[in-house]
Amino acid sequence: MAQTGEAKITKEEIVAKAWKAMFGELKNADVKSVYVESYSHGRTVPSRMTVKRPDLFRNEAPSGTLVFDGLRAAWAKREADEKGNPRGPELIAPAYWKHFEVDIALLFPAFFDHAAELQGIEKKNGNESYKLFVRLPLGSYITYFIDSQSFLVTCRLVCWDGDADPQLWENLIENDANIDGIRYPDGYVFTGRAGREKCFYRNVRFNIDPKDELFKIPEELDKPAAGAMAE
Repeated sequence: MAQTGEAKITKEEIVAKAWKAMFGELKNADVKSVYVESYSHGRTVPSRMTVKRPDLFRNEAPSGTLVFDGLRAAWAKREADEKGNPRGPELIAPAYWKHFEVDIALLFPAFFDHAAELQGIEKKNGNESYKLFVRLPLGSYITYFIDSQSFLVTCRLVCWDGDADPQLWENLIENDANIDGIRYPDGYVFTGRAGREKCFYRNVRFNIDPKDELFKIPEELDKPAAGAMAE
């Protein structure tokens, strides 16, 4: 293939080649979940994140545990506040539920589970890359840049809030690791408050068979508050 990429290649071919570059001979149905420990902003305690395809997410962060059931997000557990007062489960404001779809899409490319639009070819990291745009179900969107030589994702442009706030956050994938034959990013580089930073991925595991209960909104959040029962 020419260094400038194939002008006539289809998005279906790009997605298929990207799958093979990342997962080798595994079939789409063979990869059901991924677990990643993420270290960012110089922290020594990771966020332990689990994705169960296509839309379940759990983040065991230092401040508590967040869950997303494909529609809603909540704190399942929380650390005490600044004054030491205990805090129970709490629904996340609906405006932020879409952010959890982005969290999933950062850990597992969304074009493997959602419709994508091929938006052309653009140079990234010295090579021509195919641009695949994915609008996530709740409104956020991501553009992935897939290297025309390796067919690995090397850059992402993320819009967390969709058209309501079309600011784009760029992160670069510079290296990948071999996880039992799967090529997976070792993290990504982004511009933070302190300038150029890197989020590192460690202890990546696939198909850990997480139970659906791990991603459920706590039952007490679905119960009507005292005194709120209909007459």
